[in-house]
Amino acid sequence: MDSSSANIYVACWASFCIVALVLLLSDAKRLLPEWRQYLRFLTLRWKLAIFIPAFLFVTVAGHFTDDETWDIVTGAGMSLLAFFTAPWCLGVLFQVAKGIKPRKYLLIVIAITLFSSSWFYDGYLYCRDGHYTVRWLGNLILAPIVYVAAGLLWNLETKNRFFPSFSFFRSDWPAPPEDTSVRPLIPVMLVLILIAASLLISYVHWHW
Repeated sequence: MDSSSANIYVACWASFCIVALVLLLSDAKRLLPEWRQYLRFLTLRWKLAIFIPAFLFVTVAGHFTDDETWDIVTGAGMSLLAFFTAPWCLGVLFQVAKGIKPRKYLLIVIAITLFSSSWFYDGYLYCRDGHYTVRWLGNLILAPIVYVAAGLLWNLETKNRFFPSFSFFRSDWPAPPEDTSVRPLIPVMLVLILIAASLLISYVHWHW
């Protein structure tokens, strides 16, 4: 992407994110109780037990690849953004589809998803290197898949003691689930982790 095209692209996605942020802040008072519940929902022990080692791996693993864009900032930043925003975005998307939240939240979800999975990465590298990364399109295509897999993973919960389900199916989401057992979730967890890990690992060449 040449310099003029990059500037136009950055201006467009930054403007889109600003509009989404204004819409989000306009509902901040109503959303604050939901966000408090959401933080409790995110900090269940099993979620932290998976997130912390995954975060450490993604933060430092770039040193062992040929990807010059994968450094501590991109690794840590995108990991944190995915953990804190992906479950919320998928839950809100479901609520919009069900008519529980207004349609303006669709714009908010799209902006948060693309910023967290792609535009944060693009913007940081643009500031760091002075030019738009040539990896932007590949990341734009693949990273949202990892983001959605993470959002589904952190929304898993056990239903009726034996069956996996997604938390956003509950009417009181994002309240923490009553049943916090993990064993019924393991097969689905492994599938979602495998999807995310395979995309991360196969996209680059590794050296040790």
